Amino acid sequence: MMAPLLPVMAAAVLMQAGNGLLQALLPLRMQAQGLSAADIGMVASAYGVGFAAGCLAAPRVVRKLGFVRAYAGLAALMAILALALPLAGGSVGWILLRALTGVGFAGLFTVIEGWIGSGAQDGNRGRILAVYMVTTKLALMAGPLLLDPGGDQPFRLLILLILLSVLPVAVTRPVRPALPTAVSLDLSGLFRLAPSALVGCFAVGVVTGTMIAFAPLYGLRIGLSEPAAAALLVALQGGSLLAQWPLGALSDRRDRRVVIAAVAAAGAVLSAGLALLPAGSPAWLVWTGFALWGSQVLCIYALCVAHACDVVPPGRIVPTVSGLLVVWAAGAMVGPVPGALLMDRLGPSGLFVYAAAGCAALAAFVLIRRAVRERDRAPGPPAFRPLPPDSLTGAAISGPRTDIDPSGPPPVDIGPPDGR
Repeated sequence: MMAPLLPVMAAAVLMQAGNGLLQALLPLRMQAQGLSAADIGMVASAYGVGFAAGCLAAPRVVRKLGFVRAYAGLAALMAILALALPLAGGSVGWILLRALTGVGFAGLFTVIEGWIGSGAQDGNRGRILAVYMVTTKLALMAGPLLLDPGGDQPFRLLILLILLSVLPVAVTRPVRPALPTAVSLDLSGLFRLAPSALVGCFAVGVVTGTMIAFAPLYGLRIGLSEPAAAALLVALQGGSLLAQWPLGALSDRRDRRVVIAAVAAAGAVLSAGLALLPAGSPAWLVWTGFALWGSQVLCIYALCVAHACDVVPPGRIVPTVSGLLVVWAAGAMVGPVPGALLMDRLGPSGLFVYAAAGCAALAAFVLIRRAVRERDRAPGPPAFRPLPPDSLTGAAISGPRTDIDPSGPPPVDIGPPDGR
């Protein structure tokens, strides 16, 4: 069942390679133009705002244009923006253009993940999303390797990757899922249907957004060299690549909520262990710890998406994916601030104290919600209902039982309903 979705995944790989190239290119280009660290931070925040706005608008675009035309139109917008980026001459121009790239990438992610979520089935959705996450993470890691900071060559390469990503979905005939029947973002409704998925995506955004933002700084503060500290990000992604498929396959055979809770609990235990690492620890030990941490916590997002797509109606999968992206982005925007404060207060170990608290809270929430749901669904005796004595049932209960032959067979015991 994965073959019809391969063109979509090929498009996602090419698009994500361009995204990785852009993430590495923009800070270098802005620094070369003399922008301050505060200005660069504002540009990064503008991307988050644009990303959230794109997630809100994408379901309407998909419903109006369809998956293929929506993807092609958003890719054309990204190509235009890539042409305009070298022309940005100051912080205002960079903020505006980066916000628009956030809109474009959010729309592309929503189309792709909504397409994959709608095209997969409950029995294989975890594995299909695992393949999607692994391949796109590899592309994201490979994108910066294409970087040549000088001149406009990287922007031309970015345009090439974006336009190439349109070909797999435009020239092939993949199975196209039904268009979404709902386009509005209903987070309260999503919370009622899949609270574990919604809270999970927010918690993952908080924890992983903080970790990715401060992992190199953590490495420097415990005594690693700059290259070794930067390699911590590679260790995080490398660990997630190794575990994404096994965890996705496991979630296809077990209750996904149990898998989410177990992975979050493992992340809390690993975070507690890494918080105890002393300064001056060898680089290989720190890399190993980060790889193990990434193999758990960085895999939770895909599990949450799979769980949400399992329980929502097919017509709401696209706005559901969009809502989960918005919630994840919100967590990634608010998470680094308290994480930074805790690092200043406790030192480098504060980063993993923060991560341990977030992972433990997520595991506890998912287990409590599952227990509540199971209790509500558990069978029980039928509720008491008073019956008038002149009813047939009341007469049978209250009247003398002279019609029953003592020597006859015992009455049949009718058990209670299942209570669902």
